[in-house]
Amino acid sequence: MIIAHGDVDGVISAVITARSVGDNTEFYFSGPRSIHRVLSMLPSENKGRLFVVDVGINGDKLEEVEKELARLSNGGWQITWIDHHHWPNGAVEKLSKYAKVVVRPSPSAARVVYEELGGNEFEAKLVEIADDADTATYKSRLAKLYNSLTRDKEKRKYLLNLLLEGKVEDERVASWGTKKLEEENRAIERGIRSTNVERTSSGRRFAVIDLRPRGGPGSFISKKVAEVKGVDFSLVIYTCSKFSLYAGRDRGINLKKVCESHGGGGHTYACGGKIELPFLKRILCRILGRRYMPREIKELIEEIKVSL
Repeated sequence: MIIAHGDVDGVISAVITARSVGDNTEFYFSGPRSIHRVLSMLPSENKGRLFVVDVGINGDKLEEVEKELARLSNGGWQITWIDHHHWPNGAVEKLSKYAKVVVRPSPSAARVVYEELGGNEFEAKLVEIADDADTATYKSRLAKLYNSLTRDKEKRKYLLNLLLEGKVEDERVASWGTKKLEEENRAIERGIRSTNVERTSSGRRFAVIDLRPRGGPGSFISKKVAEVKGVDFSLVIYTCSKFSLYAGRDRGINLKKVCESHGGGGHTYACGGKIELPFLKRILCRILGRRYMPREIKELIEEIKVSL
């Protein structure tokens, strides 16, 4: 069984793992906010192998994850966890009691998986795509196509199966991806027009990109905004309850501390978190979109101004 993050890096990490360990593999997708829940759904008694790839650990979920790994390990699971995110102090040591844990800095988790489990030229090519996507560089056409497909569950599943067959593209992937990229280019233009530029107390310039109510290609938009407006980083408000932070000119900035304070995680240069809103405000936010700015989002912006 393989549990992976649902983005390009996660899908490719899962593919490299599956092609290394063999057939009859089940796949689940998760992230640092939900990994403890996914683990809790697995049966205790099992003599199989479990791989968790490209999923980091949030400090507030560490105890719950440790509890589930202990349960699964005692039940007979052989567990391997491979990642490239920054983990909380002591987390690797704690979870290593129950699993083989490999965590080290890398442009992508796929690269660490490849270095640990091996692969051929096909896997090496996939690693390059994962590096391109997870560093938000997007120089390659396939990284852009894959990024657009992984945000749709059914298309992500199709891409996963295609890569498992040893193919990087077919007519469907090309058609879906091209259409999605055209939509995203239009969304990028709208996102740039609706961007406000703010300044933190330390003097950094940052963009507030409000994509409510339906979200959009936030990483693409933030990259373009950084180029056009010269901001150090961007706050992307996807929906009433979801936001991300992306580094712009200042690649050395640590954005993760803000995301972690809002139940999220990720990289220091790209991460996500949750906005806690009462039910009525969520409804108003969904109906009115950018015309309605709840106090909680204003407070998030002020927190960013003070802390970054």
